[in-house]
Amino acid sequence: MTASHAVLPVHGCDHVLRISTVESPLVTELVAALSHLESAAAVAGTPAALELPGGSTVTTEQMSNWVTMNSSRVRTLLETIATSHPVRLARPAA
Repeated sequence: MTASHAVLPVHGCDHVLRISTVESPLVTELVAALSHLESAAAVAGTPAALELPGGSTVTTEQMSNWVTMNSSRVRTLLETIATSHPVRLARPAA
């Protein structure tokens, strides 16, 4: 599922534009995706839920795709982090 970049300009969001101020591109992507989902959650169920910052609107389907895309990205990035830092269980006491 992909959203149209013309309708949902993810690459132009503030987080991605400030990538040089963040530790790594992976962290920037994670912060951006989480921020997008927090913004969507804050207006869920209101008329503002389908409005873009520039005043344009999107359909319910487009917004659903955008939320799904960001949710998927968060899960993928967290999995990347988790697999590179495996949990080490304490050794049982002898």
